[in-house]
Amino acid sequence: MLKSFINQFRKIDEKIFIIMKYGFFISLASSMLAVYILLNYSYNPISIDTYYLGIQLFKTSLSFAIEFVICGFASDIISKNNF
Repeated sequence: MLKSFINQFRKIDEKIFIIMKYGFFISLASSMLAVYILLNYSYNPISIDTYYLGIQLFKTSLSFAIEFVICGFASDIISKNNF
């Protein structure tokens, strides 16, 4: 199963792969911002809203990263099968 996943990942169209790469990079950057906010809250707990902001931003960036990967594979399959 893992071997077929790797083979399918290597055969992704170049345009779709670029979109996936930039989307994953943006998600990674927002995740790093969330970690910075949470570390800042850990060392200086001024407001609980800061904690909730960091948690929500981390959840959102993680879900966007997963969505970019899944939607990239789905759009590649759709474009190859001409649906």
